[in-house]
Amino acid sequence: MQRLFATMRSSNISAESKRELVLFLREFCTVSSSLQPAQRMQLSRDLAGRGVFDIISDVLRSQEKVLVSAGTDILHYLTQDPNLLRSYIANHEESSREGISLLGLLIEGIATDFGGEMLCQFLEILKVLLDGCTADTVTQCRDFIELFYEKCFDKLINIIESSRVEEYSAKLEILYNICELLCFCARHHPYKIKITFFGSNSMEKILTLTRRRERSLVVAAVRIMRTIIGAGRNDELLISHVIEFNTLKPIIEVFVENGNRYNMLHSTVLELLDFIRKENLKSLVLYVVESFWDQLLMFEQLASIQAFKLKYQEYVDIAEETQTTSVDHTRKADERGLDKEEEDYFSKDSNEEDSAAQTRHAHQQCLVKPANGSEIHHIPARPKSGGLVDNGSDKDYKPSPKRPVKADEALNIPMESRSSLDSKDADGNILKKPKLQSPLSPASSIKNSDGNDDVGKASPASRDQQQHAPESLDSGHQTGDDCMKDAEDTTETTDSEPSTAG
Repeated sequence: MQRLFATMRSSNISAESKRELVLFLREFCTVSSSLQPAQRMQLSRDLAGRGVFDIISDVLRSQEKVLVSAGTDILHYLTQDPNLLRSYIANHEESSREGISLLGLLIEGIATDFGGEMLCQFLEILKVLLDGCTADTVTQCRDFIELFYEKCFDKLINIIESSRVEEYSAKLEILYNICELLCFCARHHPYKIKITFFGSNSMEKILTLTRRRERSLVVAAVRIMRTIIGAGRNDELLISHVIEFNTLKPIIEVFVENGNRYNMLHSTVLELLDFIRKENLKSLVLYVVESFWDQLLMFEQLASIQAFKLKYQEYVDIAEETQTTSVDHTRKADERGLDKEEEDYFSKDSNEEDSAAQTRHAHQQCLVKPANGSEIHHIPARPKSGGLVDNGSDKDYKPSPKRPVKADEALNIPMESRSSLDSKDADGNILKKPKLQSPLSPASSIKNSDGNDDVGKASPASRDQQQHAPESLDSGHQTGDDCMKDAEDTTETTDSEPSTAG
C-alpha cells in the first residue's frame, strides 16, 4: 500500500499507469465495502494518513471522465468518516494548487455535465459533508459549513440565475441537483440560509426557475420556497422578508397559468398553501388573500382554497372583535374614571366635615390631669349665680364671693371652718347644720348667709366624708344636671329645718 501511494505521487509516472492505479484503488475500496463498519472506518483512516486525499484532488482535475468517475467513487467510500474529509478541506483550502480546493472541485463537479450517475455522486458527497455533525465533530463540521456558505453557496445561486439566458443555461439535471442541494441546506441550516437569502436576494434568483418551460424545475423552485418557509415558520424576520419582496407572486402566477390541470405543480402549490394555513402563519394568510384573491377566485371550488379563505375570514373576525372589545374597554375605563373623580370629590367634602366634627369633639373631650399623673374627664362648669336654685323665697340670699377653683384644686378641696356669721339667718338665730347623706361636692360647699358660727367646726363624720371627696370624683363624676339636683336637695333641706337656738 505504501509503494502504491508513492508511485501514484511520482511525477515520472505515465498517464496510463496512473489511470490503472486509480482504477485499482477504486476496486480495492469497492471490495472493502463488505467489511464491518469498524474495519471500514479504520481502513479509511489509514488511507487518509497515506495521502489519499491529495491523489483524489489530482484525479478530479483530470479531463478524463473515467478518472473523475473513479475519483468520486473512492471519495464516496472515504466518507465513512466525513470528519476526515472536512478536516482535510479546511486545512488545505488556502494552499490548494491552482487556487481550486477539493471543495471547489466538488462544486464544479455538481455543475458539470458528467452524466446522471456522477452528478448524484457529487451531490451525495456534499450532503454527507454538510450533515452528520456530532458532539465530537461539531468544531470541524461548523468550520466546514462556514467555509461552504462563504466560498460555494453563491456559485450555486449564480448557476441558477444564469439559466434565464438559454444559451448559458445549465442542463436540466444540473439545475435539478442544485435545487435538491439547496432544499437540503434549508432543512439543515435554516439560520445560514436566512442570512444568505437576505444578503444576496437568493430567493428571488431561485424563483426565476418558475419561468422555465420544464415543469420539474418549476416544481423544484416551489419546493425550495416551501422548505424555507417551513424551516423558518417561527422567524418573523424571514416571514416579513417574504411579504416585503412579494416572494410568493411568481408561484401564484405560475399556479394560475397552470389552470385546472391536475399535475405535480398543481399539487405542490396547494400543499404550500395548506402548510401556511395549518401552521397558522397569520401574516402569510393575510398577504396571500389580500394580494392574490382575485387570481385565486377561479379555484374557489377547491377544498384547499376554501379552507384558506375561511382561515383568512377567521383572522379578520378576530381582529374586528378585538378592536370592538378594545373600544368598549376604553369607553368603560373613561366612565369609570369619571365616576372615580366624582367619588373623590364628594369623599373630599365628607372627609373635611368629618375632620371638623372630630376637631370639635376632641376639644370638648380634652383631659385634665391631676398631680398624681392619672387622667380624669373634664369636670362640668359650675352654675353662674351664687344660689343653687332660683326660688322666689330666696330673695334675701346673697352668696359670698368665691375665688375660682383651679384645675389642680378641684381634686384636693381643703376643709375650712365656717365663720359664725355663715350659720346665722337674718334674725340672728343659729341654724343647725343638716346631716348630708351624700358626699359633699364642690358645688354644695357654697356658704349660706343664714349659717351659725358655732357650727363652724365639722363633725368627724362629715370631715371623713369631705376628705374622701376627691376619691368620689376619681371614681365617678357628676354631670351638670346631677350637680344642680343635689344643690336643690341641699337648699330645700337647709331652708325647711327649724332653728334650735333659743
